[in-house]
Amino acid sequence: MRRRGLASVVAALNALGSVAGVLAAMTLLSGCASCQSTVTQTKLPVLAAGAFDGAALDPTARRLYLADRNDKGVDVVDLAPSVPRFVATVPVAAYPNGLAMAPDRHRLYAGLAGGVVAVIDTDPSSKTALTVVDRVTVNQTSVDLLDYSAAAGRLFAATAKDGQVVAIDPATDKVVNQFALNEPVEQARYDAADHMLYVTSPSGDTLLRVDPGYGEVVRRFPIPKCHASGLAISPAHQVALVACSGSIAVFDLASGTYTVSRAVQGGDIITYDAPADRFVVASPHGPKDSAVGVFGGDGSFLGSVPADPTAHAAVFDAASGRVFAPGAAGLMSFLPSACAPAPFWLDTASHLSIFAAPVLVVSLVLFLYARTRNRPGATSERAPKWRQRVDDIAEERARMRALESAILDPPERPDPAG
Repeated sequence: MRRRGLASVVAALNALGSVAGVLAAMTLLSGCASCQSTVTQTKLPVLAAGAFDGAALDPTARRLYLADRNDKGVDVVDLAPSVPRFVATVPVAAYPNGLAMAPDRHRLYAGLAGGVVAVIDTDPSSKTALTVVDRVTVNQTSVDLLDYSAAAGRLFAATAKDGQVVAIDPATDKVVNQFALNEPVEQARYDAADHMLYVTSPSGDTLLRVDPGYGEVVRRFPIPKCHASGLAISPAHQVALVACSGSIAVFDLASGTYTVSRAVQGGDIITYDAPADRFVVASPHGPKDSAVGVFGGDGSFLGSVPADPTAHAAVFDAASGRVFAPGAAGLMSFLPSACAPAPFWLDTASHLSIFAAPVLVVSLVLFLYARTRNRPGATSERAPKWRQRVDDIAEERARMRALESAILDPPERPDPAG
């Protein structure tokens, strides 16, 4: 009997260990699938020495373009090899700010200090590849962030403190319209769904909706204490992300309402990749709190990784599924697919595993106790000594009363005579 009881205890403990192991594995699995676990650093000395603003990607040629202010040029990186390779620097003779890629035209546009947009040939088979083939004078001060829309057939250039958004025809490289908004502007983005132009205003703490046909502000969306800079739009979801100084404003463009996300501590330039349905937010601050964050097309936060303070913009490469940005060693990349939240069942199991182990221990104790109580032939618990004394006295009194009755009142005997 004792051996069978010991065997049952060992079996129960083994079962408990197996369940605990499964729960631990679930917890580790849910924690390991993260953005940070996929980060890679590629040593590119030219980029490691750079100071960057805008970034753009040619998805066809798989070339990354970075606006490098240290060498007054645009650095070019080939992402096609298994290890990214530095190609060249295209000199633009001024400090570059924002970049915009036109894959259908094999053109890269760079907004420059001094009020000029440089037009760079990106066709690898062209004789003028990676050279400035045209310059468009926009104003006398500066051109900041750019946006190219194939649907609208326009390049939109924000002029920062000058308070204008300039529309350029990419077919002729000529200015075709100027929208005087009369307040500093950072980023203009065209929404192919509602055919409106959206512009961030840092001083007015607003997101402006502009009719590009007339150049008029048709609606202002206040964002108190935002100091808005970068902006990107998901036409399919009608969601816009606005980079504020310490947070991200997630706009529903259909209703005009927004929510504030502090998952990323503000940002500079935001990009959106339609095939992947992902926003990428560059959030440059200090050496310890800079990051690159990833949001879904519906505005939901997916994850972030630490980044170098030089990363003011990041791009998504659909071919590799990786996000690329300047890094301390030169180039940093990670897989945004790993930023996706764990399945509901796994997330729930990992949270419940915190409480599961104590519950299992208590259950095991109760189980073993019940088996001991219900075992055939088990002895009952002995009564306390005082209870035994009382029972003994009562039993002795009963015997004495029976004896007394037998002596004093004996039963009648039958008469022998009949």
